[in-house]
Amino acid sequence: MKTAEPTITVSGMPKVRAIERAVAILRAFHPRHPKMTLTEIAQATGLDKATATRILGTLIACDMVAHDTISRKYWLGFDVLSLAASVPGQHDLHQIADPILRDVSIRTECLTFLATVGKSGAVCVARAVIDPPVQVQLWNIGEVRPYNQGAGPKLLLANMKRELQEAYLANELPSANSMTITDSRELLDILEKLRGQDMAFSRDDIIEGLSAQAHTIRNQDGDVTAVISVVGLNPLFSDEGRQTIGQVLAEAAVLLSRRLSVSGLL
Repeated sequence: MKTAEPTITVSGMPKVRAIERAVAILRAFHPRHPKMTLTEIAQATGLDKATATRILGTLIACDMVAHDTISRKYWLGFDVLSLAASVPGQHDLHQIADPILRDVSIRTECLTFLATVGKSGAVCVARAVIDPPVQVQLWNIGEVRPYNQGAGPKLLLANMKRELQEAYLANELPSANSMTITDSRELLDILEKLRGQDMAFSRDDIIEGLSAQAHTIRNQDGDVTAVISVVGLNPLFSDEGRQTIGQVLAEAAVLLSRRLSVSGLL
């Protein structure tokens, strides 16, 4: 049997389909559903069960996935953590970001997040929770938030290159609730208003009753590479509250930009 040739990406590097499928399976696991059946994995990845089973068997042999024969559920193995620990600059990132995010959380009484650009959404790379009025499992480290949901993701999408922005808008936009913007034309109007701006605000579009406010973080060339955002109960975001929160975020963004740039992480 002839072996299928790998496809070539835009960058000119080969792309192996089997590896791409294995990565899709690893990404299918989520903090809200860390254990999944074969049927759920197949549905989440679009793979047929036979293909998913073969790939899962390899991942189990490599200690990347664990499996319980009684419940028939799969979950990520602890060896995945060793990969995360090997990401260059991770320790420096948290050493720099954590004190700043904690201060923002205290001053705003909100959950605070640092996120950057991912393939299918904004990726949370750091967060702080200091006894805010709301305690929810929202945007854990490593979790991807679709670009049409929340202030931070929208701000990142608005400041992306046009071709990347258009490619994202060409796909079906996922919904978190009835308030999420899923119409690409409506979202594009919002993005045009946000483009070049440093601040964004959203209300109720992920969880009803919660608002979010975000500020850009720029590198030395002025490009937006990350965002810092806060999430809290709607009453915290009155006109006066948003002004105060905006000032806190702006100060934090300057610190993060300066310190991450000096460390080579931005």
